[in-house]
Amino acid sequence: MATLSFSMEPPALFRLHDALVCLTKFNESVSIEAEYDMLRFSALNTAKTAYSSFVLDSDKFFSKYSFSLARGQNADPFSCQLYLKALLSVFKGRASESRDKDTAVERCDVELRDTPDDPECRLIIKMICGQGVVKSYRLTYEPINVQHAMFDQSRTQNQWRVESKLLREIIDYFSPSAEQLDMYPDGGKAVFTSFTNKITDGKEILKQPLHTSVTLDSKDFDEYMVKDGLHVAISAKDFKAVVIHADSLKTPITARYTRPCRPMQLTYKSEGIGAEFTLMTRGEVDDNDDDQPASSSRPASQLSARPAAQRVPASGRPSMPPPTPSARSSASRPLPPPPSRSEIISTDASRSAFADLTDSLFVPADDDRQWDEQDYEEEQEDILTWNSKVEAGAYHEGRPRPLTDSYPSFPSETKQPDPDETAIPPTQRISQVRNLGLFD
Repeated sequence: MATLSFSMEPPALFRLHDALVCLTKFNESVSIEAEYDMLRFSALNTAKTAYSSFVLDSDKFFSKYSFSLARGQNADPFSCQLYLKALLSVFKGRASESRDKDTAVERCDVELRDTPDDPECRLIIKMICGQGVVKSYRLTYEPINVQHAMFDQSRTQNQWRVESKLLREIIDYFSPSAEQLDMYPDGGKAVFTSFTNKITDGKEILKQPLHTSVTLDSKDFDEYMVKDGLHVAISAKDFKAVVIHADSLKTPITARYTRPCRPMQLTYKSEGIGAEFTLMTRGEVDDNDDDQPASSSRPASQLSARPAAQRVPASGRPSMPPPTPSARSSASRPLPPPPSRSEIISTDASRSAFADLTDSLFVPADDDRQWDEQDYEEEQEDILTWNSKVEAGAYHEGRPRPLTDSYPSFPSETKQPDPDETAIPPTQRISQVRNLGLFD
């Protein structure tokens, strides 16, 4: 049995409300993990490309915090899941109520008891207001095993730190429909480019993808160590959610990442609350880098939201080798005779024998397939192939000469007659054929 109880003052209550609003950008449910020294609220999006968590310190964030486990129970942290809309409805309107001093919230008490005797799992929240008013809420939770995103900070190769106020000014220039955000250094400056590759169908005026670039001087950063020319793209909506919440706390943001197609971590801390966001990155990977596996490389055409056809380079296309001299000399030679009637009959017989083995459930295969529509692609056809062993003129007498793949060539320029050559004179005058109606 696990027991959890804590109390919050109005400033901490408002900060928790803002954190829950940020988590709604990632998932509809929130996972709660309780330990002896902290309380974690986390969410993982359905595509598993973005993980967000808020760690609340037991000493700095709460005015009172208590967590205990029954004797003999494992030391694993207690975890459960709640519906975010139900949890936000409890804190909705608390800011407006604080204006009225008589009914303002003075303290928030939360209690959770995981007892085997109670068939319903309840999270009890009490709002202690002025003049002895107490508002109680009972929310149902579900015990689950929480998934965490792993990020190794020791392997970080690129890192920057900047005030959230500057990033908030940047995202105001981005389009609301922007899907991706590309970040890269360029000549001592940091460039943030929002773009989208998806063209929506409808009556929108703007049909083509829009790119918006905003440049910041590297001197505006508290710390900026990024490899020159390294492009890393992340979700623009996830980045906006992080920046908006960090700006509400007036705290700088630290970004850590290695290279494209590996996760990026955005972190910040303020007044007993620590935020951590692990986002998936996209982009082109340098094949010369030994630390990056080749399987994580992705072409730039696959960065759009909708799938795009991948083009194969000309060097990678299979090409037929040129024919040998013997094959060239036999190009004008006749091909061998087509297969005999007995060979075709034997092939059809083997096919029908295979069909007999795969009988249908209710009707025999022979009776069922005879009503199918005729498939011309599966019929036996003659295949035109090369045979360099056949000599010129080696064909049966009385049999028409087989077709070859040699076609008559037409000269590009008309050949002028040679005056020295002797031509055959016409055997009929034009005047003799006028009565035939050809030239009348």
